Amino acid sequence: MDNGGDANMDADEIRAIFRFSALEKNMISSFGIQGDLFLPFLLSLKSGGSWSYATEESKSIAVKDVITYYDEENRAGYTLEKIYLFIDPEIIKEEGVVFRLEKCGEREERELVERPYRITLRANRIILAEVNPGLREIRIRELKKKSILLKGTPAYSAAHELEHLEKGEVKGIPLWSFEYVKGPAKDKQADVL
Repeated sequence: MDNGGDANMDADEIRAIFRFSALEKNMISSFGIQGDLFLPFLLSLKSGGSWSYATEESKSIAVKDVITYYDEENRAGYTLEKIYLFIDPEIIKEEGVVFRLEKCGEREERELVERPYRITLRANRIILAEVNPGLREIRIRELKKKSILLKGTPAYSAAHELEHLEKGEVKGIPLWSFEYVKGPAKDKQADVL
């Protein structure tokens, strides 16, 4: 059987992929949301990271958060991924400023940007998927609340994706504007790590 050059893919694997795709299609249609608004969620699930998508009528962003659970006694654990899908999100509150490096799209270098530490988003609908690699399970449900507070990495990611939707390109200060300095760190946290 010629399968486009991938000799390692067998009939069982192809059936598993079709089965997964059918489950995915049924899951998406069960929410009664325009299918393409799920694209950020699908990209986050399959490629990682946070994503955004917009049409003239609607927009959606997927924001990923991760929590690692580790049992010291058994020396085993897993990283739970929480993927939030926001349909027609808007920022209702921002707090704090964090300077961070981000890489976006086709750019080769990361750039310095400012992001809020906390962000409160309101959306017409909020869908949460919890991806548990330990159980090989993707549990997905719609949240009843219409707003949510994000802090840290999920807040930065949400602000980044909303900037994409509003401005198109995310711009910052290029990495080459930094200077190398030899000597001890000024940040006390750097000594702790």
